[in-house]
Amino acid sequence: MPARNAAQFIAAAIDSVLAQTDVVVELVIVDDASTDGTGEIAAQYADRGVRVLKNTERRGIGYCHNRVIEHTTAPLLAHVDADDMILPGALARLAAAVIGDDGVGQAYCDFYEVNSNGVTSPAAIEAWRAFFARHRSPPIDHPRELVVFGMVVSALRMYRRAVFKTVGGFDEVLPWAVDYEMALRVAGCYRFAHVPELLYVRRVHAGGASQGVSARRWRQWWMRCNLVRGRLASNGGTLFGKGALRTHALLLLGLAYVGRDAIMPVRMDS
Repeated sequence: MPARNAAQFIAAAIDSVLAQTDVVVELVIVDDASTDGTGEIAAQYADRGVRVLKNTERRGIGYCHNRVIEHTTAPLLAHVDADDMILPGALARLAAAVIGDDGVGQAYCDFYEVNSNGVTSPAAIEAWRAFFARHRSPPIDHPRELVVFGMVVSALRMYRRAVFKTVGGFDEVLPWAVDYEMALRVAGCYRFAHVPELLYVRRVHAGGASQGVSARRWRQWWMRCNLVRGRLASNGGTLFGKGALRTHALLLLGLAYVGRDAIMPVRMDS
C-alpha cells in the first residue's frame, strides 16, 4: 500500500485489507514522505502485523512498489491505494485466478466509486455493475488487445512474484501510468485473468487521482498512446513481436472505444 498524505482515509484502507479471509495477508505500507501523519496512523497497526516503510523523501509510486517487492517474499503481491478499500473476499478471489493458471501473471477485477465519506447508493453500485457487464468483452485474442481495450489497471491488481523476475520492477521515473507501463511488459510474457466482480472501492475526493472521470479516461488513453509509442521506438518499431501497424490500429480502435463509453456512472450519493 503506497501512501502519500492519506491520513484521512488510510485507516479504512488498512481495515479493509486486514478483514480479508481465506488468505494469509502481509500488509506493507510505504509512506512516501507524508507530511500529515499518515505514517503514524499506519504504525498504530503494528500489533496486527502491519509493517511501515518510510521514504525520507518523496520517491513516487514506482519506487514504493519496488520497495514492497524487495522487502517481502510472498508469492503473490497486490496493490491497494491508501485512500481506497477492498471488499470481503477480494484477495482470495484474485489469488485463485492467478494460482489456477501458471500462464497468468496478473489478475484484476471490477470496481465502483464512492464519495469522500465512503458513501454511495445501491442504484449507483448497480449502475457500475451494468457498465462493466456492458463493456466487458470487446474481441480479445491476445494480451495486447486486453491492454488496449481493457481496464487491467483500473482497480485491485494482483501479480505473480515471478512476473518481476521476468519483466523487471516498476518504472521509478514515470510520473504517471506506472501500473499501465507494467501491464505492457506483463502482456508480452503472461496472460491476464479478469475476475468480473465489484471487489474494489475507489474513493473520489478532491485530493485524489480519481476525480474527473471522463477527463481522466481521455487522459489515460493519451498516456497509453505515449507509452506504447515509446515501447515501439525502443523495440525497433515492434511491440510484443508483432508489427507496429496493427498496434497503432488497435490504439485508434481503443480511442474510438473509450470515446463511445466515456460516460461512466459517477453519481455516488443519490
